[in-house]
Amino acid sequence: MDSDSTTNRTYLAELYRETNGNTDATVSMLDIGTAVGFEEGEARNTAENLMILGLVELKTLSGGIGITGEGLKELGITPEPAANSVSDENLQLGREVVLDDAGKLLVESLITELKSAITREKADYQLLEESIIDLKTIEVQLLSPSPKVAIVREILRSLHAVISLSENSTLAGKLETVLKS
Repeated sequence: MDSDSTTNRTYLAELYRETNGNTDATVSMLDIGTAVGFEEGEARNTAENLMILGLVELKTLSGGIGITGEGLKELGITPEPAANSVSDENLQLGREVVLDDAGKLLVESLITELKSAITREKADYQLLEESIIDLKTIEVQLLSPSPKVAIVREILRSLHAVISLSENSTLAGKLETVLKS
């Protein structure tokens, strides 16, 4: 963590407590701040700092946040593997028009890995911003009752170009395999 590690850790621990460690749960960043005695400005700044570090994720435009797998790890908690987790040998989006359940699970898994990889990169702001918007676009597509494979594939292709510039050859290879499926 950064120089305000005590503030960050306190805030992150309260977020963990409020969400029961559920990375899908959403709570107000201001409510977390209030629970630990922060003023509104300090609560917002701390939440933003933790988002930059990849420990917290903005879930709603009104300030709803959630803890990430990286946030759990920062607290020394091993995230539970998903019940239907994707294995590396099953990296296929398929050729259908709409993503099936296995495809959705794969994309959700890739989003988690991509978020983690992108937040660790020392990329310039424009590239970072583009990557975050691409990830959010995929997340929005997954909210559709019929998420389109072609849209997800094109966005993953764009993200593959960014990841290929980094030193994360494992993730780049995984994306390449998915894109060829």
